[in-house]
Amino acid sequence: MGERNLDDKGPYLLAFIQKSMATVLGIVARVAIGVAMAFILSKAVPRMPNKMCRFVFLFLLCLPFNFGVNYVNVQLLGYHKMGWTGASIIALFLAIWGTFLYSPQPHNSNTP
Repeated sequence: MGERNLDDKGPYLLAFIQKSMATVLGIVARVAIGVAMAFILSKAVPRMPNKMCRFVFLFLLCLPFNFGVNYVNVQLLGYHKMGWTGASIIALFLAIWGTFLYSPQPHNSNTP
């Protein structure tokens, strides 16, 4: 009787483990994408004095990263798929924010 109870719970336990593993993998993948984007931004954006170049760069960078996050959300977390319109709007908002609302501080080599 004890073995039968384990067999009955087996598929449910396996489904729970698979669901939680997909959630953990989704979180790790989203963090990895965010770290990669932050690294690229930290190296490239402070060296761009022209706001138009910065805007185009941020838009073209945010668009594929947005599709990467969307792919992770769809495959691992079960969210709905986003189209080009939604991804472009989000990339546009992020590029506007990164260009006009957040401007990197110039580095002064005289201060410690």
